[in-house]
Amino acid sequence: MTRVAVLHLVHHFAVPGIGGFVRVLLPHLDMHNYSWHVGAVSGRGTLQEDFKSLGAQVVDFSDKQNGSKNSIRKIRDYVVANRIRIVHSHSVRTTLAAGAALAGKRQPIHLATEHLFYSPRDRRWGVAYTLLDRLSLYLPDYIVAISQRMYHQITALPGLSPKRVTVIRTAVDCSAFDVPDQRDPCRSEFGLSLESPLIGYTGRIDIQKRLDLLLKGFSLVLDRHPQARLMIVGKGSLRSSLEKLTVSLGISHAVIWTGFRQDIPRLLAAMDIYVLPSSNEGFAASMLEAMAAGKAVIVTDVGGAQDVVTDGRTGILIPPGSASAIGFAVNDLLEQPKKRVALAQAGRRRVLKEFGVQRMVDGYQNLYQSMTLEV
Repeated sequence: MTRVAVLHLVHHFAVPGIGGFVRVLLPHLDMHNYSWHVGAVSGRGTLQEDFKSLGAQVVDFSDKQNGSKNSIRKIRDYVVANRIRIVHSHSVRTTLAAGAALAGKRQPIHLATEHLFYSPRDRRWGVAYTLLDRLSLYLPDYIVAISQRMYHQITALPGLSPKRVTVIRTAVDCSAFDVPDQRDPCRSEFGLSLESPLIGYTGRIDIQKRLDLLLKGFSLVLDRHPQARLMIVGKGSLRSSLEKLTVSLGISHAVIWTGFRQDIPRLLAAMDIYVLPSSNEGFAASMLEAMAAGKAVIVTDVGGAQDVVTDGRTGILIPPGSASAIGFAVNDLLEQPKKRVALAQAGRRRVLKEFGVQRMVDGYQNLYQSMTLEV
């Protein structure tokens, strides 16, 4: 039997990002009935060998000399040469590229996962980017929304049929984050005492994540808990300006910047509380990772947060845009250790039960099967 060829189209071969999402998905997908291809419109990153080791064919569609038009031609030619049945795009840029490459073709099927429903404040040139995001949603044959809230946002767009949209919530490999034995060694690496409360964040350092609010909220924590420390894990263009903010707030001595790290489970093990202060999210995998690691989480009530966090039971939901809410919530959990432990345990149980990676994989494989049966 001929296997169904599926091309995952990503922006780049990097972690964190969509490349990392596909890296989590691939090991659990059906290799018997499907052949998997991963292509990037920008060749940056280090995941090519990982994808190859998982049995995927890997292709770099970028072309620095001739630009996006040549990339589109490369995608079109690759689809024909490899008899791709499904092109699965994962970002605004890749959805637009796939739409252009497949223009006028009845096949292959174009599926897009919308990982973030953009708003103008999320990026520089935000209004233009948001417009492109909305327009791109009219190109695919089918769309995956990664949360119920996103489903309602997408299906509210004029002329976009709900029949084209499926909810498949983001999930994580929970077992990878169960490493409590790494707590003490990791703290030792950063010179932290075993008693110092450690608040943490993992992810990109960009506008949407609102780390400025986290730093301001943490300054309120230090007023009452001078031994507390804040660890920010990740990289991004705003780091320099945020480091200057720590100086102006007088908290630079208590903030640890790790830069990009691949040992996220180990770093989470060292933390006591995880905070996600974003102004907008799709469905934050970092939130799930922290909960799978058994950490109490404080997250802004945006995106898919309500799908997993029940306020006061499996975590703490706070309104976006409030540094004082961050400070109050962190202080509350530091001063009520039994509450913190109870939230952490309940959150971990919720993620293990409902957000294990196999449930997400089953959702995608059922969707792939239903799409190919219609052709």
